[in-house]
Amino acid sequence: MNRRALPLLLLPAIARADALPAEYAALPGQPVVAMVAHPAIGPRLRTMVAGRQRLVSDALRGQGPAVVWEGGWLSGWGVAGETRCFLAFEPRAEQLAVMLWEGNNPSLFVPPRWAPWPEALRPAMRRFNPQIEAQLRWG
Repeated sequence: MNRRALPLLLLPAIARADALPAEYAALPGQPVVAMVAHPAIGPRLRTMVAGRQRLVSDALRGQGPAVVWEGGWLSGWGVAGETRCFLAFEPRAEQLAVMLWEGNNPSLFVPPRWAPWPEALRPAMRRFNPQIEAQLRWG
C-alpha cells in the first residue's frame, strides 16, 4: 500500500469521530434547557450541582443562545436575573462541564476551577465569559 494513501483511508474514521451521535442530533439549535431534559445529561447534572440545583435550573431555563455542537462538545448557557450557567456535554465520554455565576461571583465549577478544562471548550467559554477564559487552565 502507498504510504500517501493511508491518511486518505483514515479520513472517514476521523469524520465519524467528530460526528454528533444520533441520539443527540436534535439538541443543536435548541435552548440549553433541552440538554437538561436529555436522559443522558439531566440526571448526571442534578448529581453534580447538588445544593445549587434551583439556581442552575432557573439559569438554564432563562435566556441564552441555542445549543451548539463544536469540537466534540454540545454547549450552551442560560441567564436568569443575575445568575448565569454554562453547560457542556461530551457524548462519547459522557463528560459534563458546568459553570455557575451568581452576579459577578463564580459559585460552581465542574471540573473544578483549578483543574484543566477541555481545550475544545475554549471557543464556547470565550462566548460565555471572555474574561474567565484567561483564568482557567486548559488541557
